[in-house]
Amino acid sequence: MIHTIAFYNVENFYVGFDDKNSINKNTYTFSGKRSWTRTRYINKLHRITKTLGLIGREETNNSPTIIGLCEIENNKVIKDLLDCFPNGENYKYIHQDSLDERGIDTAFLYNKKFFSLIDNDFIRIQVFNSEGIQEYTRDIIYVHGKLSKIPIYFFVLHLPSKRDQDKNKLKRIYILHKLREKIDLIYKNDSKANIVIMGDFNDNPEASYIYRELKCKMVIDKLSFNDFFNPFVNLYNNNKFSVVYKGKGMLFDQIIFSQSFFLNNNSKYINSNVFNAPFLQDTERKKTGIPFRTYSGSRYLGGYSDHFPVYSLVEV
Repeated sequence: MIHTIAFYNVENFYVGFDDKNSINKNTYTFSGKRSWTRTRYINKLHRITKTLGLIGREETNNSPTIIGLCEIENNKVIKDLLDCFPNGENYKYIHQDSLDERGIDTAFLYNKKFFSLIDNDFIRIQVFNSEGIQEYTRDIIYVHGKLSKIPIYFFVLHLPSKRDQDKNKLKRIYILHKLREKIDLIYKNDSKANIVIMGDFNDNPEASYIYRELKCKMVIDKLSFNDFFNPFVNLYNNNKFSVVYKGKGMLFDQIIFSQSFFLNNNSKYINSNVFNAPFLQDTERKKTGIPFRTYSGSRYLGGYSDHFPVYSLVEV
């Protein structure tokens, strides 16, 4: 059976407007600078669930089996998404509140008809700024389960941003280094493990440190034991993008696969793409074809997200 694995950065999806515990209560409230209201929240719920339901449907005739999300405030957002989502009762989720300074988290959703959970954990990595002061970022979600009875390990991440002359680059490198240590522990116990890493890397797939830290290769034929292949390099080289950064199309959102998916075993990688359907694109601004986002600064546009979702197809 062919399954869709999807990842979507849903752009600052806060409850905010009626949540006294919201970290961004000064921004995402009716009186805040973004005038976040229940109507706007519900509009976004319906837009995001519409999008999620269509990712990979043309190829599989189904909604994604596995969904990674980032920029989710809390589990209320996830529960509300699943309440709006067609067949949402078939999905379960994994999430915990992180210590992120913006109050946004990662989440892992799965269709329980096809994926059975074995174990999960949250990887909290300490990072520090140039002055040695600890800063807080998103947790990496670790999930071990069986997709149609085939064991697979998943990691969902959202690395620190590129803002302010990319002052966070060293943090991204360090986080990927610690992630690879976790992966090596998996390989120590299961040398043929199927592993998928997905998330917003806040850098393009050609970034040398992504290859170095995760031991990625650009060519499938050159994969060796415990290597990873990043199919989004070819997409990026063919001008595919998931987000616009400083006026340029970037492919920060990626899904990376272990060598085992290319050995003609019980799990097989098929292909990957950016889901940039016309309804997700902004047609009223100067640059057409870019994501139709919810906000531009403090101005409400009423769109979906400032990122396009990405997805991969696997056969198990």
